[in-house]
Amino acid sequence: MLFLIKKWLQVSLMIAVFFSGAIQVHAEDLEKTVKDVYKQPDDLKVDNDESKDSKSTKQASNPDKVGITVWEFLRMIFATIFVVALLYILLKFINKKSKSYQKANSVENLGGTSLGANRSVQLVKVGGRILVIGVGENIQLLKEIDDPKEYEQLLKDHNDKIDQMIQPGGLAMKLKNKWLKKSGSETASFSAEFKNQLDQMSDSRKKLLKELGRKGRDKE
Repeated sequence: MLFLIKKWLQVSLMIAVFFSGAIQVHAEDLEKTVKDVYKQPDDLKVDNDESKDSKSTKQASNPDKVGITVWEFLRMIFATIFVVALLYILLKFINKKSKSYQKANSVENLGGTSLGANRSVQLVKVGGRILVIGVGENIQLLKEIDDPKEYEQLLKDHNDKIDQMIQPGGLAMKLKNKWLKKSGSETASFSAEFKNQLDQMSDSRKKLLKELGRKGRDKE
C-alpha cells in the first residue's frame, strides 16, 4: 500500500512540474575589471546607455507579456482539477483498503445513536452476526439481527455512508452548510446587536423627553 502511494506521489510531482512551467532568468555578463572601468568610462557609459535602450525597446515591443496569460490560467485550472482527482482516487483506494481491513476484523461498529446521558444503542458486527447492544451503566444485548434481508440492508447502508463521506459532492455540501451556518449566525448576531442599539436609542429618547417634561413642570 505504501509503495502504491509513493508511486502516486511521484506521478503527481512529475505532472505538477510539467504544468508549473520553466522560469527563465536573464542576466548580463560583466567581464570588465575595475581597471577597465577606470580606463574606459566613456565606453562603459555608452554600453550602459545602449543596454538601457535595448531593454526599453524590448519592453515596449512585448507589452502583452506582462501579467497572466490565458494559457497559464488554463494550466492552473487543469492542475487544480488533476490534484483534486488524484486526492479523490487516493481516498477511494484508502477506503477500499480500510474496508478489507475491517472485514478481516472479527468486531466492527456499524453505528449507533445516543439516548441521553451516557446511554446509547449500538449496532456491532461480530463475525457474521449483527448485534443490537445497549450501552449505559452496563452493556446489554438487546437483539440479534436474524433476518437476512435486514442484515444485508444494514451492511449496505453502512458501506454507502462511508462512500458518501469521500464523495466530492458530499465534501462540497459540508463546506457549503458550514459556511451557511456561519453566515447565518453572523446575521443573527448582527440583527440582535442592531435591535439592542435601537432599544438603547429608544430608552435614551424616552429619558430625554421625560427630563424635558419634568423641567417644564418645574418652571411652571
